[in-house]
Amino acid sequence: MIGVRIRRAVLGLFAVLLLLAMTGALIVYLLTRASMPVLDGDVAMPGLQTPVTVTRDARGTVAIRAATWVDGARALGFVHGQERFFEMDLTRRSAAGELSALLGADTLAMDKEKRPHRFRARMAAQWQRLPAEDKTILTVYAEGVNAGLRSLAVRPWQYLLLNTAPEPWREEDSLLVIAEMYYVLQSRNMQDAFDEAALRQVAGDRLFNWLKPRGGHWDAALDGSVLAEAPMPSADELNTRINTRIKPPGGNHRASAIDLQAQQVAAKMATIEDSEFKPGSNNWAVSGALSAHGAPILADDMHLSLSVPNIWFRGEVHVQRGPDGMPARIAGVTLPGVPGFVVGSNGHVAWGFTSAEGDWFDWVPVQRSADGHSYIDGDKTIPFDTVQETIAVRAAAPVRLDVRNTRWGPVLRTWRGRDYALNWLAHWPGSIDAKLEGMMFANTIDAALKIAQTSGVPQQNILIVDRDGGMAWTIAGRLPARQRSRFGEPRKGFTPAGEVPVAWLSTGLYPQIRNPAGGRLWTANSRQLGGSEGEKIGEGRGDLGARSQQIRDRLHEAEKFDEASLYAIQLDDQARFMKHWVELVGRIAAKQPERTGFSDVQRIIAGWNGRAGSDQAAYAISRRFRIMVVQRLKSTWFNACAPDLDVLDVQLRLDGRMEYPVWAAISARAPHLLPTPFATWDDFLSHELSVVVSELQSKYGTLDQATWGNVNTANIRHPIAGAAPRLLDWLNMPATPLSGDNHMPHVATRTDGASERMIVSPGREERGILTMPGGQSGHPLSPFYGAGHQDWLNGIPTPLLAGEARHSMVLQPHAFVRE
Repeated sequence: MIGVRIRRAVLGLFAVLLLLAMTGALIVYLLTRASMPVLDGDVAMPGLQTPVTVTRDARGTVAIRAATWVDGARALGFVHGQERFFEMDLTRRSAAGELSALLGADTLAMDKEKRPHRFRARMAAQWQRLPAEDKTILTVYAEGVNAGLRSLAVRPWQYLLLNTAPEPWREEDSLLVIAEMYYVLQSRNMQDAFDEAALRQVAGDRLFNWLKPRGGHWDAALDGSVLAEAPMPSADELNTRINTRIKPPGGNHRASAIDLQAQQVAAKMATIEDSEFKPGSNNWAVSGALSAHGAPILADDMHLSLSVPNIWFRGEVHVQRGPDGMPARIAGVTLPGVPGFVVGSNGHVAWGFTSAEGDWFDWVPVQRSADGHSYIDGDKTIPFDTVQETIAVRAAAPVRLDVRNTRWGPVLRTWRGRDYALNWLAHWPGSIDAKLEGMMFANTIDAALKIAQTSGVPQQNILIVDRDGGMAWTIAGRLPARQRSRFGEPRKGFTPAGEVPVAWLSTGLYPQIRNPAGGRLWTANSRQLGGSEGEKIGEGRGDLGARSQQIRDRLHEAEKFDEASLYAIQLDDQARFMKHWVELVGRIAAKQPERTGFSDVQRIIAGWNGRAGSDQAAYAISRRFRIMVVQRLKSTWFNACAPDLDVLDVQLRLDGRMEYPVWAAISARAPHLLPTPFATWDDFLSHELSVVVSELQSKYGTLDQATWGNVNTANIRHPIAGAAPRLLDWLNMPATPLSGDNHMPHVATRTDGASERMIVSPGREERGILTMPGGQSGHPLSPFYGAGHQDWLNGIPTPLLAGEARHSMVLQPHAFVRE
């Protein structure tokens, strides 16, 4: 009897708990649904001069129809505030180093990294310096964002989960979004620049120039310039077998330093597999003489880390009266948080970006005074301008951070007892502004070039085409006027105080190429120019030119193109760069077929179709082999030439341009560059292939199952999903096998790739193509959450212009709202 009562009690308790759980789930669902954006009907919008219509098609493409751009900017802010406020909030907080106030101590390290740049204070000051017309647009946009936020019946669902309320959008927050793009696009190179300068100081110029080449035969510069590859060091300069630079064994582990590095590399293989990826992009253009319809065509795909929702927001803006009094229609992608279009076409001109790699920062040695509170600049002793930053941390005490500033910038690194200040163009007054939105109404190449070259944006390669047949390349964003060349020899590391630039380069001196004779332009984050024009950009840390070269060659394989054929190049996964590595793997396997798995490797390599296809095991095996070999050689050589260099990132960061010294050493079979304890290069390469075979067999069962798609499976996640991975995995995009890779036009890794693919000819936008991953909306119950993602995955082109309206909303000036 007691047992029955207990069972009844337990069942009753479970019933109550289940009812409570169901009730709680229903409440959560209803609250979440109440935070859905308004899609239809009339909505009050104080501040508008006339009503604005906002429609959405099946993919969520927003089309805004307004009398003026001032009203259009307000409406765009409204839509961004409805759909993407949380993501906008994260972006401004990330730039300002304020994430921890919202998310807690887990993001404290990120805030500590960002806060010394003091972007919140810098952007507040920059806002005050903007011209009146730019202030107007940012003000009405911010008012629109806050109106969109207020239009939601319940605050955005993310804030419900966090049990907090969103803070209103401010004008300077839009400038913070641009500052964050500076950081996303340039911070990796900024840190690499310091590590490389340290390496140069220890290893010397000759070894550094070989280990960190500027370029070579993989380049595809727009001006056809070719850089000579650095000569291989002699055994007297670098000898991994007997090297006087390596200290004799002492202590407990110096004798095995090289082997230790090899073990560290192997242990980190899972995390560095995609480390050659850097935020970048592809774009190219063909002239009207090469197009099927007689007008130039632009192609652009920007490569970034991918998440849900996508960073961009696709849309159109129609205005009855533009700045010139004429009607205008602009189509492309916007960046939530900023008014205007990042890339797109307005019927007169089309434009697209790739990240430009150049000298956008300097690490300046700082000599401290004896008391440590000042620094010496020439014959002057100047006190550090020390600012105490307070980082608010949710559910914890605030953290205080002292930032020491010099006249060149904040002190951010200390190495070998010396301070180094960062002079970064992003810190300069005038580096960030709202001028780029003027591209929406540029109607000639000349007008577009002027806007690009004077805009405060991260330095970018911009390609521009116009409906009259013109085409041009230049650098968008402000360039520094340097006192001397940094492109030629001798190459420099740290920048002496007297050589730090102090002024902007005149736009009349900007490098540019207009209407090239061949009718083709292309960029892909690698070196664009040589000579004096290249000096204005600087060395940078550009990508290996394999992508640029393949794009250039594809553009010369035909004499006529249309939108579809250029879109096909964006999806080109032919692995031309990897061909010599695949062949090497085949030769190694053929030499020792008795080794475990080598006969299978031989068979798989023989069946390779030449692509980084999701079904190709040959590509996956060869790619992993290349990474293992490059990392092992890099660690070996760095330890041999600079054993005291305490900069681990230099040794573990995989740089695509390491291809030059690695392949040269393998081709020459240079004994003085061979890692210990191997007696021959065949021994070393066979060993590395055996490690790869064992690893892949262990993970995938057989080598045939180790296809590139199984290795390269999409992992495009919502930022909140990590809080409870199993419970919230449904927020992520599906884990789909991917084709494509870094060194080819179709860039696609597990977490990074083409954040958009656009093809357009100005004046022929109805033929245009635009695909995006991750969907439009940030709300998981929205019909546009993930909309278009499957088309992006499958390479199915979708229209640039909005389709038939599925939803229609009219934003009404307050006086016109119906009772």
